[in-house]
Amino acid sequence: MDTLAHGFWSFAIFHKKKYVWLAVLFGILPDLLSFGILLLTRALSGAQFERGPPSVDGLPSWLFISYNMMHSFVVFVIVFLAVYLLTKKWLWYMVAWPIHIFIDIPTHSTRFFPTPFLWPISNYSFDGISWATPWFMWMNYLSLIVIFVVISVMTRNKATR
Repeated sequence: MDTLAHGFWSFAIFHKKKYVWLAVLFGILPDLLSFGILLLTRALSGAQFERGPPSVDGLPSWLFISYNMMHSFVVFVIVFLAVYLLTKKWLWYMVAWPIHIFIDIPTHSTRFFPTPFLWPISNYSFDGISWATPWFMWMNYLSLIVIFVVISVMTRNKATR
């Protein structure tokens, strides 16, 4: 799924929590720490941007490592437990990270950056439908609009009571 949609889904799921914006950050973090860094480095180097997915052959090796790490339930569990051991608190907004992974599993095809959710234990990935498929993109954003309308109506109704 695209990064913007991950942010919207994270907001929708955590909208009642005080830490909603931290959840949104963790919901987009897997993409920010992989393709976000790539976009930033290319922008800073003055590289030309092209439409569509980049050629896999021209991508730096660190991108694959970062993408695999940030899209792995195994890595999430290790980080989540390490943070708990350090802080003695369960930082629930971090759960937006595995939600991102869970959403990516069926919305990425094996043709371009499948979701390596069991990395480094396994390279298995599910061959889902690409999130960039036009009809899927429309359905995804239409679903988000409906959900945000429902949230808005429920919030407004609660405020008028």
